[in-house]
Amino acid sequence: MEIRELRKAFLDYFSSLGYKELSASSLIPENDPSVLFTTAGMQQFRDFYLRSSEAPAKKVITIQPVFRTSDIDEVGDDTHLTMFEMLGNFVFGESSAMKLKEAAIKEAWQLINTELKVTKDRVHATVFAGDRKTPQDTQSAGVWASLGIPAKEASRAENFWGPTGDEGPCGPNTEIYVDGIEVWNLVFNQYNQDRDGKFTQLEHQGLDTGSGLERLATTLQGKDSVWQIEPFIGWLRLVDPNESREARIAVDHLRAAIFLISNGILPANKGREYVLRRLIRRTVFLSRKLPELDCQALIGKIHSYYAENYQLADPVEILEIITKEKEQFEKNLGRATAHLEKWLETHRDANERQATELAFYLFESYGFPKELVFEYLISQGVKLDAKHFGELFTKHQIISRSGIDKQFKGGLADHNEQTIKHHTAHHLLLAALREVLGPTVFQRGSNVTSERLRLDFSFDRKLTEEELKKVEKTVNEKIKADLKVEKLELPKDEALKLGALAEFGQKYGETVSVYRVGDFSLELCGGPHVEHTGVLSKFEILKEEASSQGIRRIKAKVLD
Repeated sequence: MEIRELRKAFLDYFSSLGYKELSASSLIPENDPSVLFTTAGMQQFRDFYLRSSEAPAKKVITIQPVFRTSDIDEVGDDTHLTMFEMLGNFVFGESSAMKLKEAAIKEAWQLINTELKVTKDRVHATVFAGDRKTPQDTQSAGVWASLGIPAKEASRAENFWGPTGDEGPCGPNTEIYVDGIEVWNLVFNQYNQDRDGKFTQLEHQGLDTGSGLERLATTLQGKDSVWQIEPFIGWLRLVDPNESREARIAVDHLRAAIFLISNGILPANKGREYVLRRLIRRTVFLSRKLPELDCQALIGKIHSYYAENYQLADPVEILEIITKEKEQFEKNLGRATAHLEKWLETHRDANERQATELAFYLFESYGFPKELVFEYLISQGVKLDAKHFGELFTKHQIISRSGIDKQFKGGLADHNEQTIKHHTAHHLLLAALREVLGPTVFQRGSNVTSERLRLDFSFDRKLTEEELKKVEKTVNEKIKADLKVEKLELPKDEALKLGALAEFGQKYGETVSVYRVGDFSLELCGGPHVEHTGVLSKFEILKEEASSQGIRRIKAKVLD
């Protein structure tokens, strides 16, 4: 069954069982600063496992693009992709764990066996064996036994899922294998784990399932690799008729870059932006071995395929961003190569450790890919210590993660002057939207950099040109009024009584920081901000678009 057919079969089947189809969420987590990207279909529903009454329906389904960097070095093999689509069905507020598990497992088996025509002899399952923290999942094992499907016991590392981030809903899972390949993971959110690792039984049970669309399609077609099925094999042959590993990586990385750029991410040196930069730069490096790589043609093909199901940025805009980054990186490569050649002239007797530290310097400072550094130095007769490079890289990751933890407090990419201006303008924009569109508008996500600000907000339709002009005019009027920006420290309850806006899903302490902009804006926020709005110059809305169902997105900037 091809991917398009599988998408439809999944949606039709669960819709017939009373599940409500919802749009995919952004690749940038709306209310979870602990992770860079949306890595699971359940992320947008995380709070509903704790507060099921707020869920849009008791049973929902999605097909969610997810982005994972943990296995990025494995990309190019038969199974790993940086970005893939996750089929998921979800249930909130079920009172009985046994009832939840029985229904979920039988629904999954019905889809696999009856709808997808997979026979019983090809299938086995795994269940959680239990440990000192939480008990064995005998209930799931019993359901599988009643269906005549063998279920093997497995450890916590293999069959206990979550939470996403440091705390939250989690529980045992049962995995479904077809021909020895895991194709579906059913998670039963029975517990809430706090930051200290303590598990508390949830009053209401929840279901979270995930099945990688590309892997499932590959298995159902009897293939060994996602690169043997459409549309991947077509894209691959467009780049390299010999279907090389380098071509696989280039296709994967450009495909992922299309989705990141469509989610408002631009190449830079920190956090999500750095991930995009690395994807593009690695593609540029690999293009030396791919003379037939035509980025414009490949981006067009990939964009056309996914635009049927997802809202993507204009392909011309995507190409411009990638081309600009490519040109900058090629300049960096030139400078790095000059530095490398000069170093080799004066360090002919360098030992492996010194040469490896040079290699890491080029990697860290110039964005010089590890593969190119190693290839070039080895060709010059220089010996390298891969283990020491790994140690340096691990240290670099620890420092980077520490910086990311600080970075995402408040949603700011950094604290330079223009970023701080954009942060204050972000508050003015939210207040202006509420003034123009009404008090049902609330913030649902944000990202603030020196180049622009992005605000996601609750609203169920496209804004008219007149509304956008009115919002922009209102913000500029508040800038011209040179309103004072004040920081207050208040008990949370008192701040909320004053009408201060709190971001949905954000956790606050008993005492909070509140920023007041004249009598126009009042929000819980960690700062920093400008002291008077008059320093912001002119505010300009760049783009208004849909982010996900019921959520709109505005990108804007303060002119320098």
